[in-house]
Amino acid sequence: MLRFIRERVRGRHKKLLHDYIAIFFIMGTVLFLSFFVIGYIADSTAMGQSRGASRVIYKQAREQMEQFEEDLANMQMNVVKDESVLCFLEASDVYERLLALERVQGMVGMNRRINRNLENIIFYDEGGNLIFALGNVFLDKPDLELNEMLNFSGRMWDDASKQACFEVGLPVYKEDVGGYTLLGSAYLLFNVGNLQDIVNRALLNEESAIALVDGSGRAIVKAGKWEDYYGEYEADMEDKSRLVYAEYVGATGWRIVNVIPKKALLSGASQMRKITYVAFFAMVSMMVFLCAMLYKHILYPISRQIAFMEGFTKDTHRRIEVLEDNEIGDLARKMNQMLDDIEKLNGEIIESNRKFLEMEYAKKQTEMIAYRSQINPHFLYNTFNCIRGMALYHGEKEIADLTMALSSFFRYSVQGEETVTVREALENLQRYAQIIQYRFNGKHKVTVNASRDVYLIKIPKMLIQPLVENAVLHGLETKVGEGTVRVDVRQEGQGLVVRVKDDGCGISEEKQRELKWAMECFDREETIPDGGQGIGFLNVYRRMRLFYGQEAVFTVRSTEGEGTEIRMVLPVGGR
Repeated sequence: MLRFIRERVRGRHKKLLHDYIAIFFIMGTVLFLSFFVIGYIADSTAMGQSRGASRVIYKQAREQMEQFEEDLANMQMNVVKDESVLCFLEASDVYERLLALERVQGMVGMNRRINRNLENIIFYDEGGNLIFALGNVFLDKPDLELNEMLNFSGRMWDDASKQACFEVGLPVYKEDVGGYTLLGSAYLLFNVGNLQDIVNRALLNEESAIALVDGSGRAIVKAGKWEDYYGEYEADMEDKSRLVYAEYVGATGWRIVNVIPKKALLSGASQMRKITYVAFFAMVSMMVFLCAMLYKHILYPISRQIAFMEGFTKDTHRRIEVLEDNEIGDLARKMNQMLDDIEKLNGEIIESNRKFLEMEYAKKQTEMIAYRSQINPHFLYNTFNCIRGMALYHGEKEIADLTMALSSFFRYSVQGEETVTVREALENLQRYAQIIQYRFNGKHKVTVNASRDVYLIKIPKMLIQPLVENAVLHGLETKVGEGTVRVDVRQEGQGLVVRVKDDGCGISEEKQRELKWAMECFDREETIPDGGQGIGFLNVYRRMRLFYGQEAVFTVRSTEGEGTEIRMVLPVGGR
């Protein structure tokens, strides 16, 4: 049975271990794949959102540039259509221009107050000669082919103010009856502060770059990580590493170029990726913790129980140590209880077998003794009958009666079953009493009292007679005066009470202690110590225990010089 349990437990342990490994492998694989899927979705989502956002920001920047162009056109038209400017350019001599100059200065000051980025307004005559300039910054006339539209220069640099500038030029015409007459040209010089603000706001992130470039590809204003070769882009394009937006701004001849590395587009996914990393490591930590807990509270206790079962046959008294306060601990406790019950049952079986063997041995001994005593029993019976007949022939009735009693006592001792009725035991006791009376010439006697309701109760043969014989030999034989042994048998409840009492010399206290110790030794170890004293007495106690077990009661009360009383209480019906 233990081998079956051990094999079942070992097989279950392997199955659990395989199941746990499979579960954790599947969970880890799903978690790993989920991590990549979430990362891919996050990157795709961030890429799409960043594309849309960058496109919107770029479009806004371009619209702001176009609005800036429109504002410049309005300002330029206000300048070239102003009457003071026309009078100033149309004057035929210096005196007339001086008279118109004051009004021109007022107009220039008003426009500079309106637009803080306006640095200077410069006027040239129809031959391209400088006439007037009013402002803080003055640069050489740019090489522009003027037409009726606004004409924008490229990037210009002022060494004095250390700032980038650009100019916008427009011819000035006077309307006549026959058409338009060219009076000269007006150039507005601006710094790039307003344009710089536009590109700064349009910068998507620190990794990207945006710039407003002129016709030659030079950056007028720029922001971010701009590279000079980015100015070569003239249209939208995309490759593996970057996304480029490039469009011309109105009629300026300028382009707004936005270069965005694709890795910069994923910057919005970094937060989601961090959350994914944290969740992934949290799940891995939970799985590791769960593995540790499962091993500690399930697999390890089961392995301990398996190891215990494997080593149990070497030491059957050993028990598994209960360390868990859960179902595994309950299983260990139940296993210990089961082993205790099995050990107790095995002990009871061994004890029962030992008692059975001892009873068989005692029975064999009795049979051997009976066999020895039954050597030619017919010869002994015929001899007793012959003696009895000769005694009767010679008129010796007492010898005849004694011979008859001895013959019957001998027949009862060597023949019959192991158990007899109380009536048969008492009849044999009467014959023994008759022999004792002849032996001691009436000095000692044995009396028997019993109620009829106990006659049919079965008891072991030779259970009462040895006690009576022991009382006569050890209690009355050494007594000077007369002595009596009283035997009383009655039923009390479910017990048969047998009392053997004599008025002999009694038993000393030391002898009583020896007998009590011998009986306790038999109850404890079921062996009678070799003391050489009280053998008949202890044999009766041994036969009573073997036949009735602990259900029988055996007590001895004795006072030295007064007598001894032995009391047995036997279960009715035996065991």
